[in-house]
Amino acid sequence: MALKVAVDINDSLDDVLMGLDRSQADVKRAIKRAQRKYTAFIERLLIQAVVDASGVKRNLFKKHRMRVTTVYAEGKIKVWLGVNPVGLGYFGKVKEVPGGAKAGQHYRPGAFKISNREAAFKRASKARLPLVYQTQDIEPVAKPVVIQILKRGKQRLVTLLEQELNYALNHE
Repeated sequence: MALKVAVDINDSLDDVLMGLDRSQADVKRAIKRAQRKYTAFIERLLIQAVVDASGVKRNLFKKHRMRVTTVYAEGKIKVWLGVNPVGLGYFGKVKEVPGGAKAGQHYRPGAFKISNREAAFKRASKARLPLVYQTQDIEPVAKPVVIQILKRGKQRLVTLLEQELNYALNHE
């Protein structure tokens, strides 16, 4: 399961670029640099916000579950966030406690840890096998955070574009 969001940044660009020739090479370079920096900014902000809200380790999102790309031709920034349930081992070290297993703030009654793996399992029935891998759903926490961050971040694009235009037109 994935959460896909596209943010149109043309409106923000139009406000700042009023009266400038977009076909000028300096202006094009400034726009591209501002978009690239804004993409990196949004990615850092989203990772931190989702990690803070869900309690998942940062590495999981940084490496496997977050892609932020800029589509320069369309003037959009696309965010892909993997929101499939996450194994308990990504919330912290799995510990066996009386009556179950715990990782971070998440407790699973009847679960246990297998040898030195950072994962929690629970028996599906009274039989020895099959075992069920224990996960935690993060979509209800991550979705509102992502939408809020993307709405709030547009002012940063305007600031970056103004800085890049100043540099391109006055210092290059």
